[in-house]
Amino acid sequence: MHSANNNSGVVGTSLPTTQLTRAGGEPSGYRAGRSIAVAEKEIKRTASLHDLPEELIIKIIRLLELRDIVRLQQVSTHMHGVINNNHALAKAWYQRFSLPHQYQLKTSLPAEDKKQLRLGLRPFTEDEALVASLIKYRKKAYFPALFYFAKTGLMSQCKIFNLEKKTTITHRDCVRSADFSADGRHVVTASDDKKAKIYGQNDKGTWVEKAIISHDLDVSSATFSADSRHVVTVSLDDTSKIYGQGVDGSWVHKLTISHNDYINSAFFSPDGRHAVTASGDHTAKIISQKDDGSWEEKLTLSHNDWVNSASFSSDSRHVMTSSYDNTVKILCQQDDGSWQEKAIISHDDAIDSATFSADGIYVVTISNDNKAKIHHLEENGSWLEKVTISHNKCLHSATFSVDGHHLVTASFDKTAKIYGEKADGSWEQEATISHAHWFVSASFCADGQHVVTFGGDNKVKIHSQQVNGLWKENVTFTHDDDVNSAIFSPDGHHLVTADSDGMVIIYGLKEGSWEKKRTFYHNDSVHSATFGPDGRHVVTASDDCTARIIGQQTDGSWVVKAIISHKCPIISATFSADGDHVLTISSDNEVRINKLRMNK
Repeated sequence: MHSANNNSGVVGTSLPTTQLTRAGGEPSGYRAGRSIAVAEKEIKRTASLHDLPEELIIKIIRLLELRDIVRLQQVSTHMHGVINNNHALAKAWYQRFSLPHQYQLKTSLPAEDKKQLRLGLRPFTEDEALVASLIKYRKKAYFPALFYFAKTGLMSQCKIFNLEKKTTITHRDCVRSADFSADGRHVVTASDDKKAKIYGQNDKGTWVEKAIISHDLDVSSATFSADSRHVVTVSLDDTSKIYGQGVDGSWVHKLTISHNDYINSAFFSPDGRHAVTASGDHTAKIISQKDDGSWEEKLTLSHNDWVNSASFSSDSRHVMTSSYDNTVKILCQQDDGSWQEKAIISHDDAIDSATFSADGIYVVTISNDNKAKIHHLEENGSWLEKVTISHNKCLHSATFSVDGHHLVTASFDKTAKIYGEKADGSWEQEATISHAHWFVSASFCADGQHVVTFGGDNKVKIHSQQVNGLWKENVTFTHDDDVNSAIFSPDGHHLVTADSDGMVIIYGLKEGSWEKKRTFYHNDSVHSATFGPDGRHVVTASDDCTARIIGQQTDGSWVVKAIISHKCPIISATFSADGDHVLTISSDNEVRINKLRMNK
């Protein structure tokens, strides 16, 4: 009999697992040649899973859930070997994540750089044989699954983390944002002191200032492109600036985008080849990168009122703008590189937001007319209205599930509505969720099977989709004060909530039901609690001037593994995409980067 903690053929790693043995110590699962007593006669199976060709066994294993593979691994030495040799546990664990999250993990992994791979593991292990055994698979398609599965297991074994403060970024006024790049090797900040700062990590792991981007007025945001090679800023001086990283690692100014009024947003396309701005001057501008690396304005799109948002579809071929002139416009890039208007979506009042589904074939718009509308991309390139969702008051949000087949709205009328796509392509209401007070948020978990809502009534509700497609209230949790956040883990198996009373509660999914796992306490209001990329670690941000890193142990329990302290309240705290670093922003205008290490 083999332990379930010897995972995926990588020695020395372990992940949190549930108790998998029955009373008396007999493992669940099927044994080869297992006897079954029937009417005082014994019938012995002449065929079993062991009798099948290994290739067919592997195909069957790929259809199983992680917990089922763990159970199967306990059946016999043969099954243990098949599962280990095929890295089945690592692959099943990785498949729990949504495709966008898998892409994010893959993007942050320097698979071709053995030195960087070693640096990513050594903070959590001194086993060089283990590191070498992982790196040898770096050219395999499943390497991200293997690498992060092993790394998460190593981090789960750490009872506490040592914090290595890498650098402190200081500004002279309020810090509006601070974010890691997708590869985790850069950080950009935006401040009311009229500056954005880019910091980068060198080959030795040291963080140094790379560039200062100056504006004439406050910088409200600074955002990386998906490939981590460019930054775009937004300032109250009505300009956005694009900076790019050169071959030598330096960051240089590429283009200044000017508007005649306040810029509401500026974002890159997912492929990093375009950017779009939205402004109070009634225009949005599309900017594109040329073959020589320079950037140029390609199109100015006009509305009759303030443009409050502009965004790209996941394939970067569509741009959608929303305006207070009651319209949304969708443009499509043609084969010659030009942008052509494909649709105008109208409401009876100002548009609050417009969002693409993850696959880019649906859009949802919400308006002050108390309605949300879903439109679908047809084969001829047009956009067809599928359904109008009505509420009695303004909508707070409308969010697609990751697979794009469901939508949940949240309204100030104290209800959330779940709509689902049917086999014929139509959309129908499937559930209404009610709270005693207005809604703050409604969102799906990674697999779209659960929805979490919370509002001003201090309650958190989880609704789950049943086998018959109906939605049923799974559980209601009550806090003692306002709930500030409720977020699912990336794999959808945990939920963390944070409230103004200083409580952080972690819940877990077990056999289809949600249950409280542990409560943690701060001494003041908690602004947020967010999961790391592995779904096994949480970082909090509190007015008690601390951020706490909470992690799941190999026995499934959750414990505080480290505390980051500032002199003033912490506004936000986030993990890097690789989970190695934590970025905190405090109200004393400081941003800190801390690296996690095992406690030797």
